[in-house]
Formats: sequence, structure tokens, C-alpha cells
Amino acid sequence: MSTAPAFPVEHMPPLMRDAVMALEEHVQAPRSLCAHSVLSAAMLVCQGLANVEVASLPSPRPLSLFMLAVAVSGERKSACDDLALAAVAKHEAELRVRYEEDLREHQAAHAAYEAEKRKVEKDTKLSHPERYQQLRDLREPLPPLLPVIRAKEPNLEGLLNVLNQGRAAIGIFTSEGGQFLGGHGMTAETKTRTVTGLSELWDAGSAQRIRAKETLFLNGRRLGISLAAQPQIASGLLGDELAKDQGFVGRFLVTMPESTIGKRVIRPTEPAADGRLAEFHHQCRRLLSAPLPLREGARNELVPPSLGLTPEAWGVWRAFAQSAEDDCKPGGRWVPVRSAALKMAENVARIAGILTLFQDPEALRYDPDAGISGETMAAACAIGIFYLTEALRLTGHAILDPETRAQNELAEWLNDKYSGKLIAPNFIQRFGPNHLRSDAETVRRRIAVLVGFGRLEAAGKQEIDGKNYRETYRVLEPEV
Repeated sequence: MSTAPAFPVEHMPPLMRDAVMALEEHVQAPRSLCAHSVLSAAMLVCQGLANVEVASLPSPRPLSLFMLAVAVSGERKSACDDLALAAVAKHEAELRVRYEEDLREHQAAHAAYEAEKRKVEKDTKLSHPERYQQLRDLREPLPPLLPVIRAKEPNLEGLLNVLNQGRAAIGIFTSEGGQFLGGHGMTAETKTRTVTGLSELWDAGSAQRIRAKETLFLNGRRLGISLAAQPQIASGLLGDELAKDQGFVGRFLVTMPESTIGKRVIRPTEPAADGRLAEFHHQCRRLLSAPLPLREGARNELVPPSLGLTPEAWGVWRAFAQSAEDDCKPGGRWVPVRSAALKMAENVARIAGILTLFQDPEALRYDPDAGISGETMAAACAIGIFYLTEALRLTGHAILDPETRAQNELAEWLNDKYSGKLIAPNFIQRFGPNHLRSDAETVRRRIAVLVGFGRLEAAGKQEIDGKNYRETYRVLEPEV
């Protein structure tokens, strides 16, 4: 396996760069893992405050990111997150104390409301219009918002409940990614619904749940995800055909750093006394304390202002996006990670928004027309290239079991060579890459998998290039 690329820490804004170096010093974790934690923390505190607007994207986009670190046990990802998210943890603790106080007030107010409601309902002297009006005038007290900023392992149903009854911008943060990737929300029965729901939240911050007795529509929400998982657990997501074809995997920024286990020095350390971390935490607190831009009359529906791009930033972003697009054509550099490459330009715009807002939380307040600079966009592009290079490196790694890799490679080869056309099973044995020219039974098993995931469609008896075949399949373009 090729050597992991270096995270371009030098391109990060000073506050974030210094925090990365401090984490590396105190935790002795891989630098890219430290940077991953710092970026995810910055995303969490920024995502509710602004969108990013790019001329070629259909609408302003959230600043939310989906992130995954693949690391073996003992790599100290939890320690990185604990230090990077210390300000978030403190803010959550304060919210919980306030919530308990507000809940007691709510319970008393609700009891008074119920008593008044019963009184109106039982008043026989009231006419129907009078009773109707008095009941309308009664305002049922709303419970306080749930004090949740980070959730660890919610399924989609639980997540939607939190977004409905809690803060408008939250994150799924856990260093035990197996609890999420292998939990209830990702079982076979609910996988499609979960993948679709999380993708919609990433796309536009909206979601819906329709049941026989309940309909829930959520708008103006933000969800960021930062997971860490051991290789064998992460392979379940990275190698999942459904998640890949729906573009879910492509939304994730994935890293698998070179291990520092066995190279660390046992020594005392005092992160609490490190001014670099203190400055980073102070900035996190500033952003967490800023009032969320809510729709008038709403408690938890965001209407964030947008960060635009300066002309220089637009030029940098456009060049990056065009390059990513060009390198997704057959034979291009990013073909093996096409889904990630086609999403990376948008991820880069989001990262640029985070870098801008974290370094200067007042940018939008004092200058509504504030834009992302060319320098910041170039930094975001460097980070995007890092994650794309990592995705490409991991695609060929044993993180995916050999059969899953073979299925993925077969799907890519068929799409490149026969997209929209008919094939017969023996085409794979005759014309496919040498390592995919397996026995007939293996080829048919792989074809069945690709049919199940919508990459092939059974077409029965057909004529191909003047020759009749009893069994044919049409190669379908994947949904990205």
C-alpha cells in the first residue's frame, strides 16, 4: 500500500493550524488524524451560522461535512477529539444544566395549561364558538429544546426526533464508528432509508418522515458527521454498493493515517496549559455562543446568511471543479473514486466557508457581502486534494475485502466500456481485466450482486453484434 499523504496543515488558518500542532505534541497521534479532529470541531461550531454560495451550484450549500477516520485501536483518535471538542463539551454541560431548570418551569406551566383547558372544556355556560375561541387562545407551552450538540449512535428515526425537538445544528460524533455503521440504522431493512435521509440532510439540511399517523417535515437543519472506525468496520461502509451508488460514500472525507503506535514517547504533558489550544477553544466558544440565524417565529429552523466567493476564489474553485470533472472520464485519475471526486468541489466550497468563518466569526456580521478569499479557497482545495488522494489510496487497500474490491472493479469496468449497452456473462471472461476473468460460477455470482444494486439489468435473450445470446444484461449508469 502506498504511503499516506501529508495533511496540508500549513494551508490552514493560524488558529486551526496551531491547534493541530498542539494536538500532535500532546497526544502524539498522526498529524492527519489531529487535523481531521480539528476540522471536524470547526465544522460543528460553524455549520449553523452560514451557508456557502457558489455560482455553479443550484443553491447555497450548508457548511456540514461527513468525515470518517479509519484507525486501529490505540491510535488515540478519542484523545484527539476530546481535546479538539473540549469547548463543545463544556457548552453541552451548560446546556444540560439550563435544560433541567427550563424543564421544571415547563412542567409547571404545562400543568397550569392542562388545568385551564379542562376548565374551559367543562364550562357548560360557554357556547360552541366561545369554547372554540377560548381553546384557541390557550397556548400550549412548548418543552425546552433538547440539550444535544453531539449524538453518538442515533438511528435515522432517533436523529430526526432530536432535530425536531432540539438544536437546529448537531453532529454525530463518535470514536466508535462501529456503533453507527453497524447499528440499527444501517441494517439491511433500513439501509436505503438511512442513506437517503442522511444524504438529504447533507445536501440541503432538510428531511421528512411520513407515517400513517404522523408526518414530519424538517427544514433549516444542519447535520455534521465525524466517525472513527477500525478498518474491518469501515470496510462495511466504504465497500457497500448501495451507499456508493447513491453517492453517500462520496460525501465522506476519509483518512487512514500512518500509525504512530510504537513510536510514541512516554512523557508528561499539559494540554490545559497550552495557549494554542486555549485560543482554539475560545474561538469555538465564540461561535457556539453566537445566536443561530432562525426563521422568524421558529425555535429551531435556520435561515443562515451565505458566504459568497470573491472573483479570485471563484477562479480557484472553478479550476478545481473542472479538473475533478475532467479526471472522472474513462481512464482519468479519479475514476476509481468517481463518487468522491464529483462531490469534492462542493466539499471544498464547504471547507472554505468553515476556514473563513472560524478564523473570523464576525465576517458576516460586519460585512454582509463578505466573501471567501482566493487564498482560503486554495487552502480548501489543498485539503480536498488530500482527501481525494486518500480515497484513491484506500480504494486499492485491503480495507475492502477482495471480493468486494472485485465487485467494485467489475462495476467500474462495465460502466467505462459498456455503459447503456448489452453484455453477456462471457464478455467478462473474454474481454475483462485479467484478474476479473474468473470461472463462470464466480462471474454469475458477481453479476447477481450488480443486478441487486442496480448496476446491471437482466435483458433476457438478445442479439449482440449479430450473435444471439440466451442471457444478457444491460449496463446501467450509476446514480451519483
